Amino acid sequence: MGFIEDFKQHILRNVMKDIEKEFQKTWSIDYKGHVIEIHHALKEEQLILDGQIVDRKQKNLMFYLKLKPYSTLSGTLDVGDGVKQKVKVRFGGLIRFKCVVKVGRAVVWKESIKLDFLPWNHKEMLVPFIEQQVQIHHRVMDDALPDDEYVYSDHHPRVAAGYADRHLDDVPTPFFSRKLLNRFAKQLHHPTIKTRKATYEDIIFDRFASYGGEFIERLEKANLDEALMQQEAVWLLEHAAHREVVKFAVMVLGHTNCEPFKERLYAIGMHEEFTEYVISALLRGTREPNPLIWKLAQSVQGWGKIEAVVQLEATTPEIKRWLLTKGCESTVQHGYLAYTCAVKGELASALMQETISKELYDGTGRIIEKILQEADPDLVDYLLEHAIFYRFVSHAAVHCNNEGDYHALMQLARYLADEEAWEESLEDVWKQEERRLIQQKLQPLIDEPRWQLSPT
Repeated sequence: MGFIEDFKQHILRNVMKDIEKEFQKTWSIDYKGHVIEIHHALKEEQLILDGQIVDRKQKNLMFYLKLKPYSTLSGTLDVGDGVKQKVKVRFGGLIRFKCVVKVGRAVVWKESIKLDFLPWNHKEMLVPFIEQQVQIHHRVMDDALPDDEYVYSDHHPRVAAGYADRHLDDVPTPFFSRKLLNRFAKQLHHPTIKTRKATYEDIIFDRFASYGGEFIERLEKANLDEALMQQEAVWLLEHAAHREVVKFAVMVLGHTNCEPFKERLYAIGMHEEFTEYVISALLRGTREPNPLIWKLAQSVQGWGKIEAVVQLEATTPEIKRWLLTKGCESTVQHGYLAYTCAVKGELASALMQETISKELYDGTGRIIEKILQEADPDLVDYLLEHAIFYRFVSHAAVHCNNEGDYHALMQLARYLADEEAWEESLEDVWKQEERRLIQQKLQPLIDEPRWQLSPT
């Protein structure tokens, strides 16, 4: 299936889900001590009298929408003393959905509902969903979101929260940002269900990450009323049943004074689908964003943590120590995260001490392992040129006490012995000498008898 056809199928599938939810209705009516229940769905209807299904109809969707938008169910209700009465239900409609219940000839109940097909209706709102988890557990327990069914399918398998936006290769729809900004400006001046729906539907048409940069540039030049922007951004946040709407609203909120909303933003940012956007909003819209960014960095473990560490300012010894000991503990194997922790935490200086803590030694081992796994020559050169390899090995004599510690040393030993990895540095006298000195210091530790039966 080509991209265009796949995209059409994806849109059609989500539209049909919305239609099905709009038509999903259930009524329960008390009639002289008897219960009349009506279940209506897009493809099936049921009439239940006193707990017994008395009539059921399966429907062809296109026949219903085009030719026969009304249908009837009927059954017989035993009201006692040998008296039986016919119950008849008629319902349907495309603009307004009407349901009329008759017992005998008398209308005992009726209702008329306008079918708005609002894109946020009949769905769980994402921000309250996240806030509830944070309130109960002080963290997000699962990165699944209520709108997963609209995002993932057999052709689009589920990925870790935050991954898709960092690895996006979509080309923005031409003129999309300009059109969306015009929609949003109209919403600001006339905040009605109609204008909000129009903006909402445009937002979910494309992924925010594909057009967000251009949209923000246009937003900054548009000189829109800040109070109205904040009002409508909050409205979108509170009604968002799709993740792209949350991202849009958070970024717009960040272009206002969002000091009153920073704790709410923090809660949203604990879900790693939104961490990057929340940090951007905090940086632009709050006076002192760094404490909350650090708090976020300590609360997330995947792609959101990478963004938090990158944006975090290491302004205190406590933050620097955390970066070196906990900063690169992550569910994502990412050498750049480890490198950022090493630089911001000033690892080279920390290792210059005559003695270091076991916690710092273990953190250094994690940083080295992740950078070596990344196999990026520039990142490895940083460790080499700042004598981090050499100093780490020097502290190993005291702190290499278990197989986990030994594994880090063995990974370093394999790298130093890998001629292919050093091929481009064969003519670099300083690097070759540093390599020799590290190997010379490392080999006695590797050869200790206690490790000879350990797996390598």
